[in-house]
Amino acid sequence: MKKVILLLMMIFSLAVKAEVLWKPESISYELKLAHKLLGTGLMLELNQNLEPSETGWKQSRLDVPESWSSAELQMKDGALCITVGSEEYYINSENMGDLSFAILDGGNKSNAQLLEIWAKYAKGT
Repeated sequence: MKKVILLLMMIFSLAVKAEVLWKPESISYELKLAHKLLGTGLMLELNQNLEPSETGWKQSRLDVPESWSSAELQMKDGALCITVGSEEYYINSENMGDLSFAILDGGNKSNAQLLEIWAKYAKGT
């Protein structure tokens, strides 16, 4: 059953290859502990304010490598820029859907897997 649902999600995501609603001026963001009770994991929480006539996402939580705890976050030219040391990762309307899907697909990810996903979908884009 899980495979059927995953297959349908993949087909739907390929068919709807549209950009997500992204309003930089209405987005707040912060890094948070993913599992407060256990004190482990790190996530990026994005919140977007929508007008009553708009449809789209209001909150998104994306797992990030735990080594990003001191990353700098800022909006640059309509994209959220995450600076980790000398590396920059960007989230925008074009890559947020694919990035989110890759992080969620297949369950929990190790820090190495998360870094690989972020590098593939968001590094320097």
